[in-house]
Parts: sequence; C-alpha cells; structure tokens
Amino acid sequence: MSIEPSSVTEAPKAATPAATTHLPYRPDIDGLRAVAVLSVVLFHAFPTLLPGGFIGVDVFFVISGFLISGILLRELQQDRFSIAGFYARRVKRIFPSLLAVMFACLAFGWYALFPDEYAQLGKHVGGGASFSANFFYWAQVGYFDTSADTKPLLHLWSLGIEEQFYIVWPAALLLTWRRRANLVAVTAALALLSFVLNAVGVTHHGTATFYSPLSRAWELLAGALLACAAHRNTADGTTGGKTNGMALLGLALLAFGVALTKQEHFPGWRALVPVAAAVLLIAAGPRAWINRVVLGNRLAVWIGLISYPFYLWHWPLLSFAQIVEGHLPAPRIRIAAVLAALVLAWLSYLLLERPLRGLSGRRARLPVALLCALMAATGLAGAYVFSRDGLPQRAPIQDNLANQKALVIVEDKANAAACKQRYGFASMYEYCLLAWPDRDPTVALLGDSHAYHVVAGLTNYYKSQGENLMMMGTRVPYWGLAAGDDPYQKATQPMLELALKTPSIKTVIFATHLRLGFAPGSRPAIDAARDTYRRFLAAGKRVIVIEDIPDLSFDPRTCIKRAGVASSATTSPCAIPRSEWDSQVEQHEQIRKETARMFPQVEWFRASDALCDERQCRAMIDGHLMYRDIGHLSYEGDLWVGSHFARWAEQQDRLPKAGKTP
Repeated sequence: MSIEPSSVTEAPKAATPAATTHLPYRPDIDGLRAVAVLSVVLFHAFPTLLPGGFIGVDVFFVISGFLISGILLRELQQDRFSIAGFYARRVKRIFPSLLAVMFACLAFGWYALFPDEYAQLGKHVGGGASFSANFFYWAQVGYFDTSADTKPLLHLWSLGIEEQFYIVWPAALLLTWRRRANLVAVTAALALLSFVLNAVGVTHHGTATFYSPLSRAWELLAGALLACAAHRNTADGTTGGKTNGMALLGLALLAFGVALTKQEHFPGWRALVPVAAAVLLIAAGPRAWINRVVLGNRLAVWIGLISYPFYLWHWPLLSFAQIVEGHLPAPRIRIAAVLAALVLAWLSYLLLERPLRGLSGRRARLPVALLCALMAATGLAGAYVFSRDGLPQRAPIQDNLANQKALVIVEDKANAAACKQRYGFASMYEYCLLAWPDRDPTVALLGDSHAYHVVAGLTNYYKSQGENLMMMGTRVPYWGLAAGDDPYQKATQPMLELALKTPSIKTVIFATHLRLGFAPGSRPAIDAARDTYRRFLAAGKRVIVIEDIPDLSFDPRTCIKRAGVASSATTSPCAIPRSEWDSQVEQHEQIRKETARMFPQVEWFRASDALCDERQCRAMIDGHLMYRDIGHLSYEGDLWVGSHFARWAEQQDRLPKAGKTP
C-alpha cells in the first residue's frame, strides 16, 4: 500500500500562481487517511485485534485516484497540464521518505542480517526503488503467508501498483480530454474491465490477482471516477452529494470491513466493501457531520498528514523485530515499534517532505534530479547486495558464519539440469539429481523436500558403496493419491513409474514430511503408502522408508547470536524436549507398526535417532546447526543424518533378512 501524500489535502497556504491547480483543502480526507493507515498498522502489529485492517490499502487506492485525478483534471481545464510536471511532483512527494526508509533498512541489515536475509532485502530494495515490488512478490509467495513477516519491504507492493497506474493514467486522461470523450463513461468502462479481471481471477489466480496492476486498477479508477463526476458537476472538487446519510453508510461499511473482511480470496468481490466505503465518505463532502466532526478533528488530520511516512516506517520496524526475535515479538516490542514509526514519520514529514513540496519550477529541477539519482543508486545498491549473496564477508557477521551458511539451501544446479535433460523432465515440477550422471541409477530416493534434505548424506554413503543414487523430487511419493490442481503431485506418478520400471534400480527409498495418522481424510494416504510399498516389493525392489525428523517449536536462526542487536529470544538449549517429538509422531508410530507387520520386508530408518536422545532432540550438535528452518535439515544436518544412515545400513546388511528393522 502507498499513501498518496498529495498537497491537495495539505493545510492551506498563501495563494500563489501555482496553487490555482490545487483543489480546495479537505481535512476530512486526511482524517480518512488516518483511519486507513491506523487500520493497516494495527492489523500488522496485532492481527487478531483488527482482522480486516488490511483493507486500509484499498481505501488509499481510492483516495489517491480521487486526489490525483482531480489535480490532473483541474490542470487540463486550465491548460496547464504537463507530464514532466506531474512526474516531478510525484518524485518530490514519494521519493524523500522512501529513500530514507530503504537506506535505513540497508544500514540495519548490514549489521544485523544473515547473508540470505540481506540478499533478500537487497532484492526487495531493488524492487522498491524501481517501483516493481508487486511483480517481485508475485513471483514469490502470497502476501498473507507466514514468511511475509520477514520481508521488511513487503508493503512496497502497493506503491508499485500505484506508480504503474500513474504511468498510464495521465496519458489516458489527456487523450480522453483532447478527444472530448465522456470522461465518466471512459473511466467507468476501464474500472469495470479491471474489476471483472479481479473478480474472475481471484479464485484460480489469487496471487496474480492480488499483485497485478490490471486487477487492482479499478480501485484507483473508482476514485478517479468520483473526481470526473465532481469535475463535471461542481467547481470545488466534490460531487455535491454532501449528505450525512452517505457518510454514515460509508463509515458503517468501513467498520464492517475492518472487523470482518477475510483474507481468503481477496480482493475479489470483498474489496467492494472498502472501495464503496471510501467513495461514499469522499462523495459526502466536507460538510457532512461525520466528515466534519469525526474525520476532520485535529488528531485525525495530523495522523493523516504523516500517513505516508508512517506507513513506510511501520512495517520494516515490525518485520525486523520479527526477524531478530525469531517469532512474533512480545506486545511491548510491537507497541514500541509502532510508536517509533510514528516519531520517524513526523520527522520525515518535517525534515524531508515539507521542505521539498514548496519548490516548483526551476528551483525544483536540481532537487528532483538529485532524488532520481539517489533512487537509482539505492536500487543499484540493493541489486549489488543481492548479486553478492548478501555480502557474507561483512565484518559484523563473521562470528558464527559457518552456522549462518547452514541456513541456506545447497543445490547442485548443474547436476539437476543434466539429470532433467537425460530423463526428459521439462517442467519446473519435475526435479532429479544423479550422483554419476553418465551411469544408470541403482538406488532411487523418492519424496518431497524431506527427501531433498537427506540427499547429500545418502549420496555420499551410496557412492562409497559403488552405488549410483538418483533423487526424484515429488510431492507425496505414494501411488494413486488424488492430485487435484497440484502440479507437483501430478508429476509424482510418472516418477514412481520410472523408478518401478527401471531395471537397474534395485533399492527404492521413500522420504516425506507426511505423517500418517487417524485424522479424518487420512485413510487414502495410508492406503496409498501401503499400495506403493506392495508394488515395489512385488517388483523385487528393496524398500527403505526414512522416517521424518522432529519439527522445531522455534526458528533455528535464534540459536545464532546476531551482531549489533539485542534479542530476548536466543534459544538455549537449541533443542526441543523428547516428549514433544514423541507427541508429534504418536499416531504415525501406531500406523507404522501396523504397516511394518503387513510388510516385514520394508526397512525403516529413524532419522530422528541422529538428533534425539532420551531427554531432547537437538537442532545444534557440537556447535553445528542441524536445521535450516523449523522442519528441514541444513547441509551439515544432511551429512550428519547421512552418517547415521550409513551405520544403520551397514548393520542392516549384516542382519539376516528376517531380522531387519521392523
């Protein structure tokens, strides 16, 4: 979300010739900004307190469309419109606080972030500086997923949408004006087209619909439509609909939205609530009682004036707190972050924004050019940090550098490319590795990411035995499970068939995070697992199942001390109680025992034995971090579990066939 810092709603100043393009000041719009930004901030700081607070973003889209379109229409009417002038104003209003926030993030990250975190931050700084952050996040994961909390510049997605909109909209408005077309009709048609894309796409393409400027433009166009109607009907920038009823209905819709709007399938039809609320409140005009008394009070206006920098500062502070603490920070920390953001917002407004807003004409040329150069330099700095893998040579992070590297996924991309080419795996959903790419595989490792996180250790062992291990990345590696719309599960079946029908493969190893239990709906997975074991045993394959490792109740990053920052969350000991792990697999263990009795030839390797003793299951052993996140082994952990697998496999080979691990 961005909060448009338009001078339209700035307190009135002495009249100047340049001021004639400004619309009359409306304190109620600053008050509406305050409600919107506080909704977003409270949602981010205390999600359960205001579960629909995120709709403040949509309110700001409407406000921005109304104010900016109003200015453009006034300029067109007075024949003062200039594309260069428009973008110069955008630079003066948007760049100063944004530059300060991104620079502060890079500076803090230099001292406190691990290389992978700093690399991600650099990438997102590049996205923010180029106003394309929404496309960066579109290519990654959803806005509402848990990892969003560790992306300090995630909130710049909406600034990207807004600026992309304003690349096109001024020119479209100019063309419509010069052709003397009906402004209201053209704007309404564009808004309707965008809304249809939003409503149709949200179910099947949720992430794309959320981040795409095409499916979000209707919200800005709703404000623009209001501005077009106001321009046609009145001279003071309002629609003439100054009724208490409109304002009351708008406020009721807004209250309903922030309290009850759900995150699922948003925006979609649900975004109509905040958009309609904003349109009604703006259209009601400044003399409606709610707008004049509630939204127009001094505190609301003050917060509205600093709403743009307040929004920019609040999320990085909350996100960095989450990163440093390793979990949702304590309420006192979140409150402190919000208050700090408020102070920084006020300072940004006083020291950065106001001095530049008064500059115009030739006096503004040098500051605008300097701001553009600084933005380009900041973007390049972010790209450099990303390209250099987060600058692991930074002096502040040299302590525990080996454990910081454990947090990064290790991948042999060349091997994967060669294996995919050999077996004709063309899509991103088909993945494989082969210890010796020029030899036929003799061992197949099938499974999801919990197969991948043991592949290095198993490869080392089997290579020492002269065996060629092939890892095939699947979803749940069992026969006949319904794939639905999951492309990874759809790719699983052919890989199972490949392992079954390849004569050189004598041993098949299964590894997955899926734990079998008695929950409703788990029966198909149990039956599929047993059917899979049956098929491979009938084909004369040796079947080994690697049982899962414990899920941690903490982020393993908290086991590593960060330089330059104090954290209340450094985990010691870096372990969970053994009883916690036993409770995680209680039902699975019962199913496993039943399956073992049904298929005594199947061998079971308990990977947890490499990490657990009678008292605890450790995430750090002998100073080496075994996990890269709460559920996956690090490269060191992979090798550690692999060494235990090697000893287990040697013991299995010495046992008579009937005496192998049940």
